[in-house]
Amino acid sequence: MILHQRDIIEVPFFDAGPHPAIVVSTPEIFEAEGFFYAVNLSTKNWYPDWTFAITPDMINNPRNFKNGFAVCHVMQLYYADEISNRFGSLKTEYFKQLVDKINQVIFKSLAPQ
Repeated sequence: MILHQRDIIEVPFFDAGPHPAIVVSTPEIFEAEGFFYAVNLSTKNWYPDWTFAITPDMINNPRNFKNGFAVCHVMQLYYADEISNRFGSLKTEYFKQLVDKINQVIFKSLAPQ
């Protein structure tokens, strides 16, 4: 299976069932270890300071994708056999913005003051 950063896939999310997510780890991690990291997506913006808005125009080949939010503080490890669907990929310029937001949310205490 080919898996890339920026891919929007569907994976299990605890007891909530299948959930969309954006692959954030590099293909090298997947090739070497057999797993990848992804940030979950939600239609609800429960934590506005910790989310990044995603709209269909930000996605290459969107399939049935509605407006949503990348939940930047919920990054999980998954395996390829957990992927149940694919929805396109986030455009490069928006992926860079997403990574910046993830860094701000998770690692802001490490930023130079």
